[in-house]
Amino acid sequence: MYFRRNDGKVSYTKGEPGILLEEDAAVYLDTYFNGFSIGKWRKYTRIEQVNLTLRFRGKARVTLLWNERSRGQVIKHYLEEKVLESDGGEVSLPFWESGCMGIYSADILALEDTVLYGGYYWTGLREEQTDSVRLALDICTFRREEFVKRNMALLGKTIFEKEMYRELRGGVRIYVVDNAGTLEKNELTADSTLENHICLIKNRNVGGSGGFTRGLLEIRRDMEKYGHTHALLMDDDIVIEPEAVFRTWRLLSLLKEEYKGAFVGGAMLRLDFPYLQTESGAAWNSGELISRKQGVDLRSIEACLFNEIEESVDFAAWWFCAVPLSVVRDDNLPIPVFIRGDDVEYGLRNAKNIIALNGICVWHEPFENKYSSAMYYYILRNRLIDNALHGRELEPRSFIRVMRNWVKSEVYLYRYKNARLLLQGVSDYYRGIDWLKEQDGETLHGRVMGGGYRLQPVQELDAVFDCGMLDRALKDSDSYRLSRRVLRRTTLNGTFLKPRRRQGVVPTVDTRYCSVYRTEKILNYDEASRRGFVTVRDKKEARACMRQLRRLIRKTKRVYRDVNREYRERGREMMRRDFWERYLGMEEKHEK
Repeated sequence: MYFRRNDGKVSYTKGEPGILLEEDAAVYLDTYFNGFSIGKWRKYTRIEQVNLTLRFRGKARVTLLWNERSRGQVIKHYLEEKVLESDGGEVSLPFWESGCMGIYSADILALEDTVLYGGYYWTGLREEQTDSVRLALDICTFRREEFVKRNMALLGKTIFEKEMYRELRGGVRIYVVDNAGTLEKNELTADSTLENHICLIKNRNVGGSGGFTRGLLEIRRDMEKYGHTHALLMDDDIVIEPEAVFRTWRLLSLLKEEYKGAFVGGAMLRLDFPYLQTESGAAWNSGELISRKQGVDLRSIEACLFNEIEESVDFAAWWFCAVPLSVVRDDNLPIPVFIRGDDVEYGLRNAKNIIALNGICVWHEPFENKYSSAMYYYILRNRLIDNALHGRELEPRSFIRVMRNWVKSEVYLYRYKNARLLLQGVSDYYRGIDWLKEQDGETLHGRVMGGGYRLQPVQELDAVFDCGMLDRALKDSDSYRLSRRVLRRTTLNGTFLKPRRRQGVVPTVDTRYCSVYRTEKILNYDEASRRGFVTVRDKKEARACMRQLRRLIRKTKRVYRDVNREYRERGREMMRRDFWERYLGMEEKHEK
């Protein structure tokens, strides 16, 4: 993802930063991190001539290329080729004008043993032609101490120490909002270079929406003192590429006038397979969320060029999202949904342009590795809120179908607590906006957590873990003939039929109904944590869930449109600073 090589010998140097290319070895920079997205830089910024500077010791043949994608194929244009020699200093080459799309890159072939130290792309703009951008990193955390401390140490050793980041250094300040109150500032500033650049804020556990909003309020309060222009919202459980922070800062400093209100969204890459992209921007689609560029293998130039194609996106997730503080006004703050959907709503409301760029990313645990039963409470409730606020609500009949399918799916899998949480979330939405505004987010979330399943070590569960059963469940297919599907619907996946198996083992995500069909007890296994929970077939509970669903369907027909209208007309009440200060208890002392 940083460079590729031919069959020649390429190795990391000892005692100095760089890579050693033995004679006839070559490296190619048409990669996710080292290619230059000329199309997007030209579209969004004021850059002029683009040049490449390399720092190396030895003799090499350097070839400049312009890579583009046409009809699904990669086309390489060879722009210039020169033999260069250097004793460790810098050598520069210009890219001549070409098309307006694609990626610039370079191939470097060693003509003798050569050490490559690094390089950079640059343009001819003078310092006075750039905007002064000061980033305030807004990191919300809850009991992820090791992730946060590791990222702070990484930022300290790169942005706040390395010479190549000297321009950025004075324009970055870090705000860590600790919703658990378990961090101390000296844990984050073990690297002395960070001492004067970090603000630690103790906050109540009001979820991601409350934590990020607290950070935004503190950043706005410090705007006059530190000159902040943008907030960079980041999750606590990510692995940062510090270069992404630098590129975001530089991109913002060069934006054309018409794009100065743009958001910059970082892609999410998987921690377990760090070359796979999970999302680069997303479309909301009234809750049927579409992750753009999902599953792309970023090790190839084809994938990097595919990333250059811009699609319709509604928001950039807050694992890495730069927001201009011009939109973070006292009457334009996020909404108090605790978790899941706050970034969606804020993007729908404010993000007229969202820029995604190769090399601006974070690594994050994939969603399927973060199973939480409590999320079922927020799934439909927050979807209803986001849709109502922006006039994107489904027709009542369509929403009833969505709700029925979600609830029945959980009943089919014997996960009655999840079904109850889905129903409770919708029921609470129908209580109206005053109910939401008056809630203590921490207390409500505690009740939600208590109403779901808790992952436990499998040896502590009243079930036998069997790898063979799990493997069969992973391979199961629900493609059965019509008569079997009808039987499953009428019997709630065999709940009212005599069981054929005493126990089964299934994954917590992407579970097939056939893996549960007519089984008495199910061990739901989470492969990421190697923990699980047990569900048991219960006719009485299944009937109760379906009765509650029918009651809520009748209520939906009566109140759905009225509640949606109330949220749409009064939604601004919970976006105001005075509301948030009361909600967060900001009159209380907080630590800096």
